[in-house]
Amino acid sequence: MTSSARGSRRAAMSPATGRDRPSVRRPVESPGVGNAVMERLQEVGVLTRVVEQGLSGALGINATDLAAMEHLTTDGPLTAKDLADRLRVSTAASTHIVDRLEKAGHIVRRPHPTDRRKVMVEPVAESMDRLFGHLRPLLRGVEGLVEALAPRDRDVVEAFLAGVVQIYTDTADSFPQG
Repeated sequence: MTSSARGSRRAAMSPATGRDRPSVRRPVESPGVGNAVMERLQEVGVLTRVVEQGLSGALGINATDLAAMEHLTTDGPLTAKDLADRLRVSTAASTHIVDRLEKAGHIVRRPHPTDRRKVMVEPVAESMDRLFGHLRPLLRGVEGLVEALAPRDRDVVEAFLAGVVQIYTDTADSFPQG
């Protein structure tokens, strides 16, 4: 071992314990650092995951099941195949998700209204009440911010967010399907 290697090894040792200290890494340089809009978008992304974790815990389901519930809430009753497409998972995985949600009391299966070979997955009203009970303060807060915008500003924000959604969609579509 060279003297410089020994010196750097000593620098990585804790003087109190003689054990290795975790290496301190500089954060990866990220596009948008110093750009307030990019930084706020990053914060929204991080906080969205925090809210999702809390909501998943409150409902007793995992993140994937929560995503399924979001689609059912937004799009109404869906077939397991439609749910699989929206979640970007296989139909077999979608069936497992539906099974878990049904067992937890969050959804029911109902016959398809026009195709007796299909089954519709429908959220349970009590589960939706719980979900929205947790989300109501967040939704009302954001709604208040939107309502406070002048119509012209609202149009600018809507166009910007539509662009962000398109970029996210294009990126999601670029990943290999598994």
